[in-house]
Order: sequence, then structure tokens, then C-alpha cells
Amino acid sequence: MKKFYILISLLLFVGCATMELQTNSKLTRTILIDHSTLTNKTIYLQVTNTANSGGEKMNLNENIINSLKAKGYEIVDSSQKASYSLFVNVLFANNLKEARAVQTAVASGVFGGVSALASGSNGSNSLIVGATAALAGGLIGKALEDETFRAVIDITVTNNSNYITDNTRVYCEAVKTNLNLNEAMPILEKEATKSIVNIF
Repeated sequence: MKKFYILISLLLFVGCATMELQTNSKLTRTILIDHSTLTNKTIYLQVTNTANSGGEKMNLNENIINSLKAKGYEIVDSSQKASYSLFVNVLFANNLKEARAVQTAVASGVFGGVSALASGSNGSNSLIVGATAALAGGLIGKALEDETFRAVIDITVTNNSNYITDNTRVYCEAVKTNLNLNEAMPILEKEATKSIVNIF
């Protein structure tokens, strides 16, 4: 009887939907900036988006610019004029169901097989990489009814005074019952911007 009640409790826990929005973000690797050597707060920013299937709607450029300016940085049009260069590329930004669909398609050979992927001849490479990354390592515990949206973003920071380059990846997540892409995208953009700009 005791085991029965434990089983029922577990089932109820798994089936419990997330009615309140839950968000989280993390960097896969810490990047440290030595502010004591920063003679002028200038940054060259380049934001690209190689995501597909809805992820191309993510627009981080304006959010990052405004947040960096709020911290006293000046955005310049050339890396040669900047103390730091910040390169941002969106790999994936969508519901994890989309990532699972892509992964299934890859497994069934829809994207042309391993040889095409290895040669770089396939235009869907970024989607495959993004979907694979999106499915790796959940940030928030999710119920079966929840809609989980995740963004996967590659970050490169270059110190232009000594040409030292650091790389990291940002994972952002938004979880809520009945959450849709149009609602989730601004949330993911906000979470991603916060994680990226906090490097500086």
C-alpha cells in the first residue's frame, strides 16, 4: 500500500503543469574581463543568426547594444577601434519539440547523411548543431504539459589589445503551460542579453 501511494505521488508530480513562467540561463564557460586594464570602454559588436524553423525571429542586436550602453560602453563600427570585440551567433531558438523533430529527421537521413554534414555542403548544418545543443542538459524540471522554449547561442569575446579570444555558449530557457513562440521569444531575448552583457 505504501508503494502504491509513493507511485501515485510521483505520477502527480510528473503531471503537474507549470502555470507560472519559469526562466533560467547559464554560460557553459566563464569569461572574465579585467576591468583594471580597460583604458576605454569600446566594443565592436557582430550579431548573426544561423537558426531556422522559427529561431531566425530572435533579434538580439538592439537589446545587447542598449544594455552595453547602459553599462557605459560605446559601440564602434570596427574591431580596430574597439577594446573588445563581441561576436554572437544564434544557433537555436524555439520549442524543444522542434529540436526533437530535427533530431528525428537527422536520424532518418533527411539532411543528406553524415558525409554531407562532415563536408560542410549541407545548408542545414547550423540547425542540426543547434537542435543537438538545444536537447542537451535541461535547465529547469519540466512537466509533460509544459511548453519549453530554449535558445542556444555561441559567444566569442576578443581582447583587441592582446588578441586573446574566449568562447562560451549561452543556454536560455522559458517554461510555462501553453507558452507560444511569439510570447517566448522576447523572454529568451531578455535572458540571453542579460547573460551576454553580464560578461562585461
